[in-house]
Amino acid sequence: MSGAPSSAAADALAASIEATIREALGLIRPSAVGIAGDADLAQAADLDSAEVMDLVMEIEDHLDLSIPVETVAQARTIDELCAGILKLKRGTP
Repeated sequence: MSGAPSSAAADALAASIEATIREALGLIRPSAVGIAGDADLAQAADLDSAEVMDLVMEIEDHLDLSIPVETVAQARTIDELCAGILKLKRGTP
């Protein structure tokens, strides 16, 4: 069997990461937990830059990893943030 994760495992990891993002978002802005995955995170959740950094720190604590500033800067949505974190977890660029 190859070293690549199965589709089901990848889906489970992505779902877990999204759940972690939404849980962290709920701590920062409870009313924004249900926003669409493709909605602009800062606008839809009405987050200022300090709250975005709080969100990232919560996610880092839950997932026990460091999220580079570039990953955060490139991610405008929950889906994009999830994809960026998934790449970090997999060790892919």
